[in-house]
Amino acid sequence: MWHPELIVADVAPDGPMARAGLRRGDVLESVNGLPLRGMPDWFVARAHFRRNVPIELQVRRGNQELKGRLVIATPAWRSWNRAHLLVDIAFYSIRFLLLLLAIAIAFSHPQETSSRLGALLLATGAVAEGYPSSGWAASLRALTAPFAIPVCLAVAFCLLAPVLWLTFFATYPHRWVGRRLLRLIFLPVLIFAVPIMVSTLAMVYAPGLLARDWPAVLSAAPVRLIEDAFGVTPLLFLGVWPLQSAVLQIAFLELWLLVSVACFGAGALLLWTATLRLRNPLERRRFGLLSAAVAVFVVVVIHNILARNWIGWFGTLPPRVFSEATLEAEDVMFLLLPITMAICLLNRPNPSRSKFYSTRFP
Repeated sequence: MWHPELIVADVAPDGPMARAGLRRGDVLESVNGLPLRGMPDWFVARAHFRRNVPIELQVRRGNQELKGRLVIATPAWRSWNRAHLLVDIAFYSIRFLLLLLAIAIAFSHPQETSSRLGALLLATGAVAEGYPSSGWAASLRALTAPFAIPVCLAVAFCLLAPVLWLTFFATYPHRWVGRRLLRLIFLPVLIFAVPIMVSTLAMVYAPGLLARDWPAVLSAAPVRLIEDAFGVTPLLFLGVWPLQSAVLQIAFLELWLLVSVACFGAGALLLWTATLRLRNPLERRRFGLLSAAVAVFVVVVIHNILARNWIGWFGTLPPRVFSEATLEAEDVMFLLLPITMAICLLNRPNPSRSKFYSTRFP
């Protein structure tokens, strides 16, 4: 859980914070005139940082109110150690691979709905962000709106990935779900799409609209559960202005959590059910492999949650199977699902020429 006060934990000797006069234990109160009532406000402020542009800080040191000016002159990666750099390279390599797989699937069967959905699902994973990185909003704001807005929304719409996941498995390998039920899947899109769009655009063009009573929101049990499960709470991408009330914000995040878990579970169940209904042995083996990959993905997710929260939940050191060292193996196992999905979609037969399919693909 995030602390309601932003306390400086450490200051690099030659870093920009040290040059601005900040010390360990200082409490950050505002950035460029925007009050900091919790870590989400810091994420919004940090997203507008630009290199070589002064950043006005107000801090509290004991009973003193101080002001300082922070200037970021060099990119952060220059201060990383080798281990940090290798982790970051691996992270972006995985993203690049997901994007390549999405492009390959999109162009393999462009006329088929399930291929387009599969490509969109992988592309969403390639550009997803849990919270805005440093300089993210400033970079987008420097672009013209026709370029900035699509990039902005593509990053935030990862919050609808569970709905996309369910829709994909509702149409693949066949449309097992009726059209009326399929339309119900898009109900969460109607509920969450507008807040996501408004919140994300506000983060870039009107960050003051996202300020709220973060201590009350962050201390709520549903929000802590989201933090434990996903590693980050999507407060800012779901922090639209009408939800300024802490009670409404908590209820909205809780609804998003319930919908996300339900969509992920229903999607996996649809795939496993569809696999059992396939009659062609070759296709059944192929989708059986995809079902196994989804099962491994579920195990990896559960392992990740337990590894990150074992000490906080149980108060003891985690067993070796849940140690931090095993988290590195998760990256390799995580790739099993998108690669298997890509193999199934790229090698699927043309439905108009295959006698196996009794109906055409949607």
